[in-house]
Amino acid sequence: MLKVTDLSITLGSITALRGLNFAIRPGETLGIVGESGSGKSITALAIMGLLPKVMRASGRIELEGNDLLALDESALCRSRGRRMAMIFQEPMTALNPVMPIGAQIAEGLVLHGIMSRHEAAEEAIRLVGRVGLPDPAARAHSYPHELSGGQRQRAMIAMAIACRPALLIADEPTSALDVTVQAEILALLKEVREETGMAMLFISHDLAVISKLAENTLVLYGGAAMEMGETHALLAAPRHPYTRGLIAAIPSGNAHNTRLNPIRGHVPELAKLPPGCPFHGRCPLGDERCRIERPAPDIAETTAWCHHAGAHAPLAPLGVTS
Repeated sequence: MLKVTDLSITLGSITALRGLNFAIRPGETLGIVGESGSGKSITALAIMGLLPKVMRASGRIELEGNDLLALDESALCRSRGRRMAMIFQEPMTALNPVMPIGAQIAEGLVLHGIMSRHEAAEEAIRLVGRVGLPDPAARAHSYPHELSGGQRQRAMIAMAIACRPALLIADEPTSALDVTVQAEILALLKEVREETGMAMLFISHDLAVISKLAENTLVLYGGAAMEMGETHALLAAPRHPYTRGLIAAIPSGNAHNTRLNPIRGHVPELAKLPPGCPFHGRCPLGDERCRIERPAPDIAETTAWCHHAGAHAPLAPLGVTS
């Protein structure tokens, strides 16, 4: 369904994403996880053809066999919404504030010639109900500011699935929601995926969320792949020090009685990344080879881009943050 090959993104002389490779089959979810600045969102924007003009993408992004990077803006517009759609992290900035949500949901159906305006309006009401908003006929006439955060996210999902796209990209769609609404949104996304057979790219900084939804997981750091593989195998036996650090930093059930165990240091600026492994400066196993030589993929239970894949070292002392 989706195949990304050697995807790199540059901003002038700075490389924001380095040689990314992954694929998603129909009906499958790939989770992408990593700290802020790791390259998760720009990967999604590159697929959608929505990168800022100052950025340049190279490589191949094939959706149903068509290279999206080779399409002009007109062809991309025909694909957006129809064959690929995106749920943005903050719906209040993605939804049109002066347009009722029903009209926004119906708009894509009309623009892509799938339905007449009357049919699309009826379908919008059905979709409003489908995503769990109460009194769909009335709610379809509501404006975004009249909805809660969880309701706006549901409206975004209705808009994204209206044309039954082959690929749905969800960019941290639950990060601003409380745990109850978060669980409801995750269940809804899983149900829609199973119902439609679409592929899903789910972006998050939360490994617990990824574990509930994604069959496979890709760990990014500094614009490069750190580890990739079947989700449960990756979480049960992580082979990259960065993946182990992310898992170790997850608060336990009695977190109020336990000090957190963060990854030492901070994410460096893209312009200051080493030529080798971007995690070198924070890695407990990092050596000179790691700094100067980019790791080749080490393939076992999961694929780890690490010179010391599978090796273990003590975690940073509790409370160390730099």
